[in-house]
Amino acid sequence: MKKSKTLPRGVEIGFEGGLEEEMTAHAGVGLLVETGRRSGVMGKADRVLLAKKNPKGLGHGQMVESFVLLSALGGECVDDFEQLRTDLGLEAMVGYSFPAPSTARSWLERFHDEEALSERPAQGSFIPRESAGLEGLRELERQGLRAYISAVGPDRQLTMDVDAHLVESSKREALFTYEGFRGYQPLIVTWAETGLVLADQFRDGNVPAGKGIAELVDEAYDSLPAHPEGWVVGVRSDSAAYDQKVLNHWNSRGWRFAVSADMTKQLRAEIDKLLPGEWHLCEVQKGGFVREWAEVPYTPSRAGEKKDSKPYRYLAIRIRSTQGLLFSDGNGVKTFAVVTNDWDTEGRALLEWQRGKAGTVEHTHHILKDELAASVYPSGKFGADAAWLRLQVLTHNLLVLMKAVALDKEYRNARPKRLRFAIFNHVGRVVHHAREVFIRLHRLLLERITRPGMYRLQIAVWPVG
Repeated sequence: MKKSKTLPRGVEIGFEGGLEEEMTAHAGVGLLVETGRRSGVMGKADRVLLAKKNPKGLGHGQMVESFVLLSALGGECVDDFEQLRTDLGLEAMVGYSFPAPSTARSWLERFHDEEALSERPAQGSFIPRESAGLEGLRELERQGLRAYISAVGPDRQLTMDVDAHLVESSKREALFTYEGFRGYQPLIVTWAETGLVLADQFRDGNVPAGKGIAELVDEAYDSLPAHPEGWVVGVRSDSAAYDQKVLNHWNSRGWRFAVSADMTKQLRAEIDKLLPGEWHLCEVQKGGFVREWAEVPYTPSRAGEKKDSKPYRYLAIRIRSTQGLLFSDGNGVKTFAVVTNDWDTEGRALLEWQRGKAGTVEHTHHILKDELAASVYPSGKFGADAAWLRLQVLTHNLLVLMKAVALDKEYRNARPKRLRFAIFNHVGRVVHHAREVFIRLHRLLLERITRPGMYRLQIAVWPVG
């Protein structure tokens, strides 16, 4: 074909079928396969998940790995397994054939417990107890967390960010959310310093974000092994956690917290009493909006409060628009508040710390929903959808672990779509030689990423069991 500086009207090259060699379009995903196996996550699946009635077919570790690879490579539903089943090179790499969509769907439905749903009340929100299968998937998440701590060795700072996200759904089993549409409202807890998800809970759309929030944060903390020097724990949340029982519980555990406070009449009245000189400049935002903060002398009574109990600290934030401009609600000023048990940190720094959760847990929501497959649930059965969410979380955590252990710093913050483009989606060819099997890669991929990554994974210190 003659080369030219001007683009032709169409693609001036022919296409034809007949490619039947053992090739793969995803040769770079071998690093993720190695991460899942070296960490002990895949091997543990066969030990903690319930034994199959029919011993034939794929084992639990192979099924879990199949779902992880499906999501990591961009699949959004179980029907996308058909695409992976045509990739003979990928099949040779993992050592088994990927499940058919019907098989994958049936495996997911094993996590559903109809008896647990029979406890649902006629009215109101409801969080069913988890099935034994879902508890098994939770153990796989914990194994991944232990692997991260063992291989990476993070410091003792543990900031837990808790938040829920809405997922719209047209399924008739989905219940109405506070936004007025049918859907689901999963709740997750992230470890801000690492990007890992510590705990997740699939929920109906009508379940308030604050329901059971203290229990899930406790579960997140308990999922980690004890630190030799003790974890330095902080909790950040929006107003879903603004409940005196929740705050008292975190305070009693010695955890630092910063939570968005509900703007009650009493709190607003105290903020309105603040003098102009009591407000401090935070920043002038784009468009000329001025962000300020102030200490608020507000101490509501607490149930079970003792004489020597230290009151919680309230901080106010207000955003003033430039002269003549109004916010969408018709006001020229927006006011917010944060409650904390931290009296030592300077106010502005503390508010910036609390605000930081927008870059952690909300960022993780985006990854799970938009770059993995947590935006479309595959079943009308609650347990199957809960398993689907947990598998997305497991995929996310294994990607975080892979980036931290196997890859250079330039990929440390890479999102899944970046990993697909730069690493996973490279062509490789299966080569059989002297009774051994190789994947022949492009030289640059092998020398810059795959070979050093495999070496780092092999020498890393992994947890036993």
